[in-house]
Amino acid sequence: MKFKDIKPFHDFGNYRIDVPLSSLPNQVSKWEKELGLVLNPDFQRGHIWSEEQQVHYIEFLLREGRSGRDILFNHTKWETYQSKDDGDFVCVDGLQRITAITRFVMNEIKAFGCYFSEYEDPIRLNRFTVKIHVNKLAERKDVLEWYLQLNAGGTVHSQEELERVRGLLERDQIGV
Repeated sequence: MKFKDIKPFHDFGNYRIDVPLSSLPNQVSKWEKELGLVLNPDFQRGHIWSEEQQVHYIEFLLREGRSGRDILFNHTKWETYQSKDDGDFVCVDGLQRITAITRFVMNEIKAFGCYFSEYEDPIRLNRFTVKIHVNKLAERKDVLEWYLQLNAGGTVHSQEELERVRGLLERDQIGV
């Protein structure tokens, strides 16, 4: 077998865009209104992150964390759409991240004890970005297969595993 013989489960279009965190809510809202973007399609699991998880994610981004910055959309007619009703435009991966960022920018949650509007240098937030990728799979079945490929392989850390690592960190901090 050759690597080139492996059929990819995605067909990324040419569209990728870096969006500053502070601009993400407006970008998403614009696409919802103008292109019919559906953030929570029927195959998504809904809004499941707790506020604590949202805060941790925002604080991770503000510390210049690099993972978890890609947001994946699919538009069935991305390169040829003519109107809002032309094709299906859905969020495939990133709903939790979009929600957390939006809540922070809209002053609904704090990061490091401050709301977004309380930061004295909000323009600095423009250097923190997420990358939106728009895939162009034409069939719903392909989008569902892609979603399953993205989400079927991971294992969530248990609270016990996280507490174990927190204990290691605590011991290192006190020099044990």
